[in-house]
Amino acid sequence: MQALYNHGGELIAYQYQNMLIHPDNFEVLGLILGNCVYDHHSNVLGKLFQKNVYSLSGEVLACKTDTSLPLPQNYNNANSILQAWKILTSIKDHACPWVTVKNVWSQASLAESLYLYDLH
Repeated sequence: MQALYNHGGELIAYQYQNMLIHPDNFEVLGLILGNCVYDHHSNVLGKLFQKNVYSLSGEVLACKTDTSLPLPQNYNNANSILQAWKILTSIKDHACPWVTVKNVWSQASLAESLYLYDLH
């Protein structure tokens, strides 16, 4: 499990295997397939490479640590896999567009895109 942080250094999500996990309730917020980042509604949000998540416009949404963290004792892997499978099976567009990196932080963070998925 690796931590993802916003531009202010705040923990916004964990990456565990191919899942993006909420840091408080451990709900699956999205998936990473290859280097494409998908939200809860199976929409492409951006790409993960060079330890950063970039928006489709090339701005940094989050940065990822190299340090591997232990799984919390109350983490339910089976439940996460079921949530991830639901997202995975609803992905219809597998074409992930090219992203040209700008190396500037986005006005919106990855957390806003992932946490507010019910408002889209």
